[in-house]
Amino acid sequence: MENEKEKILEAVYFYFQNQKYKKAIKILKKEIINFPDDVDLLYNLAILYESVNEFDKARDFFKKVLELDKNNEDAKKHLEKLINR
Repeated sequence: MENEKEKILEAVYFYFQNQKYKKAIKILKKEIINFPDDVDLLYNLAILYESVNEFDKARDFFKKVLELDKNNEDAKKHLEKLINR
């Protein structure tokens, strides 16, 4: 899984850097079906939703990350920012 996940995240990062957010979201949504509890995939999907101003979806995914990893400081910061907006 780790090697596969690295490839997925590399592709997502490429699309993110090239502002092809919808393509990156599509990739992650497909992979989360197979790996629903993968914190890295969930976190990156939340970031992408935040990037395209889909704040409710971003908030939901940051919450899911924190359910799985309550000490994820990055997710806490993003979620707090979204709640306070």
